[in-house]
Amino acid sequence: MEKRFFFSVGSIILDDIVLFDGQTYMQVLGGGSTHAAMGMRVWADQVGLVAAIGFNFPQPLLRELAEVIDVGGVRHLDINTPRAWQVIEADGFRTEVFRSDFDEFITIDPQPEDLPQSYWNASGVHLQCAAPLPLLKWVDKLRSSENVIILWEPWDEFLQPENREQIRRLLPMVDVFSPGLSEARRLTQLQDPLQIVRELLSDGAPMVALRMGPNGSLVGSSRKGSQHVPAYPVDNVVDVTGAGNSYCGGFLVGLEATGDPLVAGQYGAVSASITLEQFGALVPIQGLRENAQSRFREVK
Repeated sequence: MEKRFFFSVGSIILDDIVLFDGQTYMQVLGGGSTHAAMGMRVWADQVGLVAAIGFNFPQPLLRELAEVIDVGGVRHLDINTPRAWQVIEADGFRTEVFRSDFDEFITIDPQPEDLPQSYWNASGVHLQCAAPLPLLKWVDKLRSSENVIILWEPWDEFLQPENREQIRRLLPMVDVFSPGLSEARRLTQLQDPLQIVRELLSDGAPMVALRMGPNGSLVGSSRKGSQHVPAYPVDNVVDVTGAGNSYCGGFLVGLEATGDPLVAGQYGAVSASITLEQFGALVPIQGLRENAQSRFREVK
């Protein structure tokens, strides 16, 4: 039986984490796609990453990443690797301060021509790319493969009311749309999560996975309506960075495996819970699948 393959398209960044008590963790592996790929890796053995790193990316980090994820889609460019401060308050609230200009992210945003041939027949793809033109290019490329599931996690900055019409045109082209709650509220000018999901489905999204942090997620589709998925309870939340991305990765694998949006949300909740318990995107692989399956039984 052919092994299923999943990959994420987007960014790798280096996080400098500052805690409320003064502790710091510098040059931690981060980035939305890195976290999403690790969220997939919780459930799938064959996972890849399409992104770019600069000349100053630490080689030990790259070796650690390559031990658990296929890095054949990672380009090495003559630039500084994007970097960000992650400032964590005592209550867990996170403030992200990018040290790289937004234009730099646009410049290194992966394009379909960067896709290795070995990635072409993927079962599922997580897209976190600048919209709308790159998204259109990626969808056109990916739809040449049969049965691929495309999950679009939009850039937060793009979810503005003035972009609503563009988003309406894009939504029917993907299989799952997964925004965060605060950004979805800004986009739709609505407050109630259930109304937001209904509105996005009405706008053309085949399926919506609305991420609500500690309140879990609200998963909706035209066929099954809306269903709430609780967050997996984590006793010791270390760092919230990347949990939403990790959720998307888990959701994608769960949807491909089962076809059930509710179960996919449960996969995502487990992936996110594992991310919350550590600094950085890299998760120890030993015992990971058994841990995830145990948590899934509790969530289910």
